[in-house]
Amino acid sequence: MSSATDRLNAILIDLPSKKSQWEKNVVNPYVRAYDMAYDNYQKTLQAQAARDRMVAELFVLAASVLTGSVMMAAFASSSLRVLAGKAMLQTICNNNLNRTFNAIHAINKSETAMFALGGVLDAAKSLAGKQVQAAVEDLTKSPPIAASPSALNFLTRMMDFVDANHITLHGIVRGVIDDKTMSDDNKLKIAELMTQTPFWNAPASRRVDETSLSQKMEMLFYMQAVLDSDFLVDTINVPLGTPDMAPSQPIEMSRKPIDIMPSSPNYPKLGAQKIGNGRGWEQTRSVEYNSLGSAIRNRINVVSKMVTGVPFYAENGIMASMFERSSDRRDQLLKAEQIITRLALQTRPKQFTDVVTL
Repeated sequence: MSSATDRLNAILIDLPSKKSQWEKNVVNPYVRAYDMAYDNYQKTLQAQAARDRMVAELFVLAASVLTGSVMMAAFASSSLRVLAGKAMLQTICNNNLNRTFNAIHAINKSETAMFALGGVLDAAKSLAGKQVQAAVEDLTKSPPIAASPSALNFLTRMMDFVDANHITLHGIVRGVIDDKTMSDDNKLKIAELMTQTPFWNAPASRRVDETSLSQKMEMLFYMQAVLDSDFLVDTINVPLGTPDMAPSQPIEMSRKPIDIMPSSPNYPKLGAQKIGNGRGWEQTRSVEYNSLGSAIRNRINVVSKMVTGVPFYAENGIMASMFERSSDRRDQLLKAEQIITRLALQTRPKQFTDVVTL
């Protein structure tokens, strides 16, 4: 048996231990942190007597912002289908993932193969194109998965993801071993490339502070709720009597979520903007904000102090929130966007094999 085959067989033997390291040191702590964050989030909503929206996408939000490694970024990228119809959430997740892949110079590469192969994808293709192409194609074939916000759901999905990447590398290495047309020199090059992949460079110890990560996740969930609180409202003022003399009665014609980030120059202008009029009536469009309620605001301040060191809202009581102006509410949306961006930057890997402490 050649030295190249010996080296590749040794890699096959060690691959399961790399899989176990990813599961033990990243997957399990990440899911436990999510479970704690989601539980606190649910308790706060129940205290507010509010019914939560579908929240199967919350884990994808956390994974796309608090990446820490190429593994989580690739997992989030493969999970974006959960966000169908959630335009604001899609914007946040896509922006953060694009910045993450750009930071590690993964531009114009297959994001689904980034965890398995990372920066060696092109080099591996040039040496073993047939084996790499087949393995990557299998990796990208994933039927729809039933999504729910439970920790068990995400644990199994992440385990499936790690398993799929393990199978991909195993398939490449086994295919190279069995390829009688490939020279031993090229097989040794493939063996060396495999040891440079993100999957192979699994963290030897736990990099996740579950309590800290849980607090950051919970903060993300609330910041998304803040960003979801603005609406564009069209109102028509209809006269109660004769058009010239009677007061008018405002009637709401439509209310739509605003799917533009508050920092965008295209964000709607504050104040009532006239969009139509006739004799005695006029139609206006304005930005309105839903209140999250005192229980949620109080919890946001508690979590904000733990994550950022300062409260999110001014701590001057419930009465102050009742008299907040539209400009105050937009400032809160801007602040929420800035916190999400800051958390993403703090946990973004800079290299394919980085595993940032979360």
